Amino acid sequence: MSRASSPVPPVCREIKWKTTAFLLSDSCRVPLEATVRYRSRSPFTIELTLHTPTGDTVWRLDRDMFLAGTEGPVGIGEVHIRPAPYDQVVLRLGAPSHTALIGLGRGPALRWLNTTYTVVPAGTESSHIDWRPLLDVLAD
Repeated sequence: MSRASSPVPPVCREIKWKTTAFLLSDSCRVPLEATVRYRSRSPFTIELTLHTPTGDTVWRLDRDMFLAGTEGPVGIGEVHIRPAPYDQVVLRLGAPSHTALIGLGRGPALRWLNTTYTVVPAGTESSHIDWRPLLDVLAD
């Protein structure tokens, strides 16, 4: 039995930012092509894809945590974000024994993030989620 009265979320919008990220080590900065993606149907999450010669690595990050990490250190588990000198944001990704440090430009990251908050303002995220499949399962 499906629920005809299930709310219909707004049309899904996608925002992409193609940039150069840097794999940081003690001795060098290795440039990596990166794509950062936001979809309004997944309003709490941004997706960071690092394009490497051996394939793509995808990380899903909390949008609000990413924004907070541009101002001060934040993190939990395998994702930690902090501002860094020279207008950078550094992401520490992975388990403590196998961590990658990724640097992104802070200014461009903030401009892109502000666009996501224009599409889905803070506090309105749940109205952009398509709840129909869950409601249909619960109704059966």
